[in-house]
Amino acid sequence: MDDIHGDEEIRSLTVAMAGMEISFFLDDTLPPQGTEEGRGCVSEITSRIIRLRVRRGPPPEMGATEKVFDSGRTWAIYKSDGRYVLQDDTLGSPSEPETFLFLDPDLASGEVYLTRDDSRPNLLHDLLGYPLNQILMILLLSKGEGLLVHACGIEDRGVGYLFLGNSTHGKSTMASLWSRNQATVLNDDRVIVRDQANSFWMYGTPWHGDFRSFSRSGLPVSKIFFLRHGTTHSVIPKKGADAVSMILVRSFPPLWDKSGMAFTVDLCHHLVTAIPCFELHFKPEESIIDFVRSLD
Repeated sequence: MDDIHGDEEIRSLTVAMAGMEISFFLDDTLPPQGTEEGRGCVSEITSRIIRLRVRRGPPPEMGATEKVFDSGRTWAIYKSDGRYVLQDDTLGSPSEPETFLFLDPDLASGEVYLTRDDSRPNLLHDLLGYPLNQILMILLLSKGEGLLVHACGIEDRGVGYLFLGNSTHGKSTMASLWSRNQATVLNDDRVIVRDQANSFWMYGTPWHGDFRSFSRSGLPVSKIFFLRHGTTHSVIPKKGADAVSMILVRSFPPLWDKSGMAFTVDLCHHLVTAIPCFELHFKPEESIIDFVRSLD
């Protein structure tokens, strides 16, 4: 942890997630933080370290820019002088973006510019805010690191279950049911999957859905389930291209990056080859716990 302290005031924070560390350093344009709330714990295995200097005010004047991706709603990515620039608004919007994130080409360092007059006492708790916090993670993962999936991750007595689904498919319901049975919920909405020494691991993130508890811990994935509501509990095995496509439509791939997409698709192929995948039809009842456990 590379924190800078002065009279108990915090001027930096390192957030660790899925073996990656992002350090934020406040410059003199921002007030020091008087609380340590929200500090992440540093992972024992670190594959990527990013250091970001945080400044208040508009970003510097930029030369020629190249549009990389525009969501058309809440964020955009472009390039300026070889650097990625992320902003929390669409390109050409009449309103001024509140946050700009500049990333050096190696994605190891950069600057954050906050255009609003922000004096929140817990500024470091989630400095980038939605959606840039997750867009940054998707960008980092696409560089050979992993994939962010729309899923509920469960650790049950040392066994890792990954339940993938889009909105209303039952992820938060699963989290609630398993938590009553002494299982650990990594997250009910956003889970990171990584290939760690030829073993696929899943990690919790702080970006939860309706089930507010989460864990940043990780463990190997034992089984993958694609959630469906049903009148009874049943499973249908899924393999090959069918399983790959089901993961992709329940994930957050780097649509703006051809090489990143190629890596993501390849990762999904290896994932469904290594891990048993099932389409799971279920009723929202605690009996689903024993049903899933019986598949071991």
